[in-house]
Amino acid sequence: MHVLTGFLGSGKTTLLGSLLRRPRGERLAAVVNEVGALALEPGTYELVDEDLWTLASGCLCCARRAELHESMDRVLAHRPSRIVLETSGLADPGPILHAFATDPRLVERVRLAGVVTVVDALRAEDLLATQPEAVRQLELADRVVLSKPDLAPHRLDGVRELLSAAAPGCDVRVALHGEVDPDWLLGAPALARLTAWGDAHSWLHHEPTLRAAGAFSTRTVRVDHPVDLDVLVLWTRLVTQLDGPRLLRIKMLLEDAGTGATFALQAAGRLVSPPRRLAARPGGLRGLHAVLVERGLGEPGLERLVESLHSAANATPAPRGAARRVPAERTPRTPAR
Repeated sequence: MHVLTGFLGSGKTTLLGSLLRRPRGERLAAVVNEVGALALEPGTYELVDEDLWTLASGCLCCARRAELHESMDRVLAHRPSRIVLETSGLADPGPILHAFATDPRLVERVRLAGVVTVVDALRAEDLLATQPEAVRQLELADRVVLSKPDLAPHRLDGVRELLSAAAPGCDVRVALHGEVDPDWLLGAPALARLTAWGDAHSWLHHEPTLRAAGAFSTRTVRVDHPVDLDVLVLWTRLVTQLDGPRLLRIKMLLEDAGTGATFALQAAGRLVSPPRRLAARPGGLRGLHAVLVERGLGEPGLERLVESLHSAANATPAPRGAARRVPAERTPRTPAR
């Protein structure tokens, strides 16, 4: 099993999607761990079939082992030759690796093969200076994938130097168009840290540092009528410029009123990705499903953010008889352990 990790918005989803499209003649299964009550990632792959499962419970840690066992049972029943587990962007991979290295039921069925950490070239310096999860994800990496090089070509040399200090000895590859050589990505790592993975103290030692970052929370917003894509793009750009450092992630799946098509719209910090039209509407989606991940906005700030999102969504008149608003659901979280 390969663990794919990286901070929110680093490009893990794009990389995993490329692997699923190029399975090298192997039966590849994916388990996606998602932060928030609404798991948006499967709808963005456009390749959801019996080989893709989702764990949408938040962080993967010892407290989630029952769910982890259940997901592994489902995956292994199809006898895949490889499994890729994509962690949440706010997860410390240590507890996940510890579980797979020490839990007898998992050890006898799954062999750990490596940790791939995806790093956003545009935000690497800021993330490593401010987000302890990003530091921890690099500390446990065997390979590092540098994503979004086209957005920061002038930073690549500096980021490589930064990574050589944060993840010494790791092989670093630049992802072109979200892809890297799958033979390198899934091959035997040059620097394996398998012995450290089984050491509980190697990750428990870092828990106070992760807690010091402060709790984060997620808010799910749903609107049951088509929305205006352009208005939602504008809203996303405005709020990320105002609250980007505290508004860690925005993910939306939305039904555009103008075209009837379904789009994925995402942001990480102040970086807003262009909206992407999906070939199919996942799960019969109608209207807008959005997840906001924040740390430090506070309840009043978060409430104002949600209110403004509802205003933007309701800028498009709903069909007659449709409800205009569905109350948001709040799921408080503590930092991944």
